[in-house]
Amino acid sequence: MHGASRARILLVTWAISIALWAGSSDAATTVSRTAVTDLPASAYEHAQALIPLPDGRRLNLFCMGAGTPVVILEAGLGDDDLSFRRVQGRLAAVTRVCSYDRAGMGFSDPSDAPGTASHVANDLHALIRQASIPLPVILVGHSNGGLYVAFYAADFPQEVVGLVLIDPDSFGLDEAARTVLDQPWLDRWRAGTRDEIGQARTCVALAQSGALKKAPGRYPDCMDNPPNADPVLHRLLDAQLARPSEQEAISAETQDTDPPPNRDLSDAELAFQRLHFDFGDKPIIVLSGTNELGELPPSQRAKVAKAMLANEAAMAAYSTQGRQILVDSTSEYLQTYAPDVVVRAVTEVVRKVRARIAAPQAGFAVQKK
Repeated sequence: MHGASRARILLVTWAISIALWAGSSDAATTVSRTAVTDLPASAYEHAQALIPLPDGRRLNLFCMGAGTPVVILEAGLGDDDLSFRRVQGRLAAVTRVCSYDRAGMGFSDPSDAPGTASHVANDLHALIRQASIPLPVILVGHSNGGLYVAFYAADFPQEVVGLVLIDPDSFGLDEAARTVLDQPWLDRWRAGTRDEIGQARTCVALAQSGALKKAPGRYPDCMDNPPNADPVLHRLLDAQLARPSEQEAISAETQDTDPPPNRDLSDAELAFQRLHFDFGDKPIIVLSGTNELGELPPSQRAKVAKAMLANEAAMAAYSTQGRQILVDSTSEYLQTYAPDVVVRAVTEVVRKVRARIAAPQAGFAVQKK
């Protein structure tokens, strides 16, 4: 992992009581301790399939497994397909599953278009068609990726039959936290957002000057930090992050999804608000980490956590078949530190969708594009 999503800049750990997975919207599940087999590092040392888009750019697509509906994995801010290393192989035993690198990230070509949520959705739309991925699909989004897949589902409602949102940067997440924070903690929160945007711009300048390539160890905030446990992948990620195109992509996404100092909603959130998203009765599962808040006094901590969890629960409410599952985890990277939970949630949605596709009254069917 080499990115940090918004609204997490103050977040570390916060202990709360743990409940076992019970299948209800307010149940918490403990992180599984079972063994997990990662995909080999060699799978990420090169591009898997460079799919040409209509404008000539190529996006790196990594697909495994067989079956429908196809599951597509959308990474968070500053991440690429590697962030799903611990779950993609296991999901491939259930159905066909694809991860990809957004424009400018990993092995994908950069884009001259602004790095907005709408542009991300349009790129994915083109990628699905160019790669002849059968429709409809299930989208899985982590962090900022949760907002991106919601955008896609709102823009192309007939193409998406299920969503799994992993600790999503949901609509109004910052606004929810800011409305309950007292001074001076509210000032610190806003300062953190400004610092994140400023740091992203600094990383762009350092990459453009060649400093990141020459001395990556001097600029940990711009590089693979904390470092990937695999030294080969750590070197690869640092090499990618030293490229101006990758830092430019991260900066553009940061500025689109972070609220500016003078308002509580980001440009992406304002655009999503105008879409009037409604997922009908198609399944949504929102996985929310409960142990990530810290650096706040107890008087602030509990109410901010409550507000943020309620905000993520509202994402599930976009469907009559939506639900939120609370996960005891100290990291928002649930796909890394609670992979069993993610695999179980995606598998549940796959099975629900298959049951609906098999029923004549479901109203949709898998189509070859």
